[in-house]
Amino acid sequence: MKSVLKLVLPSLLLMVFLAQCDVASTNVDKPDSNPNLGQTPPGNNPVLQPVNYDLNWSAISDAQAYQIHISKTESFDMVDIDETVYINSFKAENLTPNTYYYWKILPIKDGEPGVWSDVSSFKSGGGDNGPTTVMTLLYPANNADKVSSMLRFSWRELENTTEYVYQLSQNPTFSSIVLEQNVAGTTFVPDGLNYQTKYHWRVKGIGEGSSWSDVWSFTTGTEQHDEEVISVVTLTSPLHNADKVSTDLEFTWQPLSGVNAYDYQLSDNGSFSSVLQTVKVYGTSYKPAGLVHQKRYHWRVRISGNGNEWSQVRSFTTGNYNDGGGTGTTVSLLSPQNNATNIPLDANFEWQQIPGIGEYQYQLSESSAFSSLTDEKTVFGNTYSPASLVYNKTYFWRVKANVSGSAWSGVYSFKTKPAPGNTPPPSSASFVTTQDGNFMRDGQIIRFAGTNAYYLPNYEKLNATVVDNALDLFEATGITVIRMWGFYDGFDCGYSQNDPSENVIQTSPGVYSEEALRDLDRVIAKGKERGISFIIPFINYWDELGGICQYNTWAGASNPSTNMSFFLSNPQTQAWFKDYISMLLNRVNTITGVAYKDEPAIFAWQIMNEGRNSGKHYSILRDWYQEMAQYIKSIDPNHLVSTGEEGFDEGTPSQYSVSQYSNTYVLRANEGTSYIANTAIPEIDFGSAHWYPGEYGFGHTVNSNLLKAQRAWLTDHKNIAESVGKPFYLGEFGLAGWGDNRVQQMYDALYQHAENIKLDGNLIWQLVADGTKCWEFGGNICYPGGRTDTALYNKFKQHVSNMKNLQ
Repeated sequence: MKSVLKLVLPSLLLMVFLAQCDVASTNVDKPDSNPNLGQTPPGNNPVLQPVNYDLNWSAISDAQAYQIHISKTESFDMVDIDETVYINSFKAENLTPNTYYYWKILPIKDGEPGVWSDVSSFKSGGGDNGPTTVMTLLYPANNADKVSSMLRFSWRELENTTEYVYQLSQNPTFSSIVLEQNVAGTTFVPDGLNYQTKYHWRVKGIGEGSSWSDVWSFTTGTEQHDEEVISVVTLTSPLHNADKVSTDLEFTWQPLSGVNAYDYQLSDNGSFSSVLQTVKVYGTSYKPAGLVHQKRYHWRVRISGNGNEWSQVRSFTTGNYNDGGGTGTTVSLLSPQNNATNIPLDANFEWQQIPGIGEYQYQLSESSAFSSLTDEKTVFGNTYSPASLVYNKTYFWRVKANVSGSAWSGVYSFKTKPAPGNTPPPSSASFVTTQDGNFMRDGQIIRFAGTNAYYLPNYEKLNATVVDNALDLFEATGITVIRMWGFYDGFDCGYSQNDPSENVIQTSPGVYSEEALRDLDRVIAKGKERGISFIIPFINYWDELGGICQYNTWAGASNPSTNMSFFLSNPQTQAWFKDYISMLLNRVNTITGVAYKDEPAIFAWQIMNEGRNSGKHYSILRDWYQEMAQYIKSIDPNHLVSTGEEGFDEGTPSQYSVSQYSNTYVLRANEGTSYIANTAIPEIDFGSAHWYPGEYGFGHTVNSNLLKAQRAWLTDHKNIAESVGKPFYLGEFGLAGWGDNRVQQMYDALYQHAENIKLDGNLIWQLVADGTKCWEFGGNICYPGGRTDTALYNKFKQHVSNMKNLQ
């Protein structure tokens, strides 16, 4: 999957909820229920739809009619379609191609209007269901009046486009240009706009096939209008320099028109050189946990997204403990218990949290007097996993609250377990193999349903409880196979670019963080204890967690992001990648004592997540996959190897059931990759594909076309793999519906078909145990925390059991 915060995906369809909603009572004269359209989540763009499109919404009890408004502006100051219908659907016809539309529904009973629904949005198509290259402007709104001369222009991001041309003129034909500027990103603040002047502006992406946006106009105000730049957030509470603030406070700020998502940051210094919390907030308030008494903090907020301007920084100081300066701040240690023995190197230290105190000081020493320290850490929370323990050694540890006047806890001691002996590698029967188109283990055919959990090694550092909760949930669900990233590269691309606390493994070419690798060791050991095996890719095509962007950046590429041609042809990037593979395969897990290449808990290696080589002949990527597979097997003959691809092809091959696909983009994707050719590589052990119908051109409305294509996608890829004697598994799938009925409908159909054709395996993106990752992608099943998708979870759990028991 491309992104998950962060990455979430770059294109999401109109979200139409078909689930039942609360209905008005029959004795109510005026319907006040709100038709559930399903609002597109902030940060996710709806994607291409046909120019004529059927809109649906949940029916309201007792409503005899519905009024529908469709507009090109979110404020509905100009309504393009105003119709009254008598059923809960409407066909929008003759829409302008490549245009964002907003729509809402008003129920009517006995001639009396009810309450307008929430606003949802979609984008009309351009006729070919392919990726659009037409720009959509966002701010300032068309025909806006009295705007600041210091305003920030913004527009929607185009997929695979990072640079744009911005033009400003005083006439709509652009016969003369006031300003033309190449812009990296999707916002721009020009200098020198005149007051009380009408301007026209437009934007286009820099790249083949990109065209100009519509022309929008605005008029600047007087000098006094420059006092408020409305793209900057205004903070409201707590007040600047507030003192004796409760640790249970709620941060609030003023809403901005059209903005739903904000980034909130908390720091212990006014320059934000170190950040305690960064949270994406949907709404205009946030209530953090774990603020420390008698501590000075600094906070700020911005419109969510890199490049947007932060608000002014406000500062405040929290009050005394329990509002009275109490002294009950001595910590009680919990685990490891005093005088414990045989403690593993990945031990999780835990102490009792004091109400109202979130920050603690932890110390570890080989001396009971703490004359020298083995490890010292300020910890936010009441658990910590050190990376400094060694085998067969006695340690002492203590903790205190990080507040003025607090005392150290009592001192506990423990002894780590002895070093493992030099045991021989496990028998080959313990590894997963293939035979006659099936996955095999210990002579038995295995089939599975599981989940992706890419984030586990990163969160083993950030919050190990998230990892433990996830693995416990997977075990309780019956999951035996998960897919997890085995990489995190550099600080120039992806999430780590803005957050140096991320758990980067390869900090620079050939330089590896032992702490980060030990976190990976711990996750594999924890999974192994629960009977879970791992499918592990070595690198990402996308920028998240570094990917080829990071390798290309190290090698000096001018356009490093998703530049596969540079990555494949550059000797440095190829040498670094092989070095990383060799390092990981030969690494001995510090917890289990088993080398990765000898670890049966590793199900398979994947060369790359979702590799593409857009516009190039598929044989280039095919030959590279073979070279890498041969290299992996030269070091590790024990494990299966696959490509990690999405399953795209070129030229609409006859091996696919072409008539079953209402959109054949995935069969002729021009992404420089061929599933047929890749799966036939002798060193590739099984076929791999992903399924995101919304992103592959089939929409987010679960209809017969989508379900027919879904069945064909699974069957075709399984048959193609079987034709060369190999199993096939669906490595990712999802529909961004945020837990709604469409998600259940698509997933139920997928589960049933997978079981009917005896699919070898499938992994959802993704099952999550709590709110930490719940909202990252709309196809996630969140249970028991987050949304608590009980119905979705129960169906998935049953599918896990059904797949395991298939004969």
